[in-house]
Amino acid sequence: MQAPALNIAQGNKTAGLLWPFLFVTVACGSISGFHSLVAGGTVSKQVTRESHARTIGYGGMILEGVLAVVVLLTLAKGLSFDTYVNIVHPTAAGVKSNPILAFSLAMGNLLQQGLGLPVYLGTVFGILMVEGFVITTLDTAVRLNRYLFEELWNIIFTNPPKFLKSYYFNAGLSVAIMFYLSYTNKFQTIWPIFGSANQLLAALTLIAITLWLATQGKKLGFTLLPAIFMILTTLFALYQLLVKKYLPTGNVALTVTDILLFILAIGVVILSFVKLREFKTKQGNPGSKFTA
Repeated sequence: MQAPALNIAQGNKTAGLLWPFLFVTVACGSISGFHSLVAGGTVSKQVTRESHARTIGYGGMILEGVLAVVVLLTLAKGLSFDTYVNIVHPTAAGVKSNPILAFSLAMGNLLQQGLGLPVYLGTVFGILMVEGFVITTLDTAVRLNRYLFEELWNIIFTNPPKFLKSYYFNAGLSVAIMFYLSYTNKFQTIWPIFGSANQLLAALTLIAITLWLATQGKKLGFTLLPAIFMILTTLFALYQLLVKKYLPTGNVALTVTDILLFILAIGVVILSFVKLREFKTKQGNPGSKFTA
């Protein structure tokens, strides 16, 4: 392998400070907002019994970790480090970053070295692997979007019209928005903030779970500590991105989105703290009722 064992300087140069950006760049694995939506929206409806949740959740995290290690090994062995940097972090004017090409080409080289396949054929296999991952993710995202739209209509309307309850309409609306964003490349406008927003959702999920554990009288340290760490990490990342990237470049869309996420996150933290204090107060008065 030609990849360096440590590459903190290059990482700081391209992504920013090791903390917080490592924890919002790696937006999957042990902590992920998207995964919390999957767990709450789809997986919870598919498990045969509740006792399977630990095996599925923890096992899924481990398997994804293994996948990540295999991808790193593929890149480290399949490409020279200089080639990797030139593809993913190009310095030439007008050349865009292409991480999918880097992985696919590394896959092609690895299959050529290991199995004797032509590099171009192995590269095609690499592209298909990435596409398969993306397609299954988008399939899940459409379903989750449908759930979220259905919940949104129930919040906005006291009695939503019948068509707003239709999964055909809500799934179609999700696909239409995705198609528009991809066809017009508008997704590139909001994509840079995805990592921070995703991990912020993970932090808020941990806060909600911590609050629920408190109301059930269960131990909560194992969710409270990562919740505190992730909320501080994501808020600091949003602040860094706002003052160092979005405001200096005059990016109105990301500036507004960043500020809104920051305000909403602080609001949820305050609301959770108030609810927790309310619960503690009610706990001391057995005759009172608490609703989380």
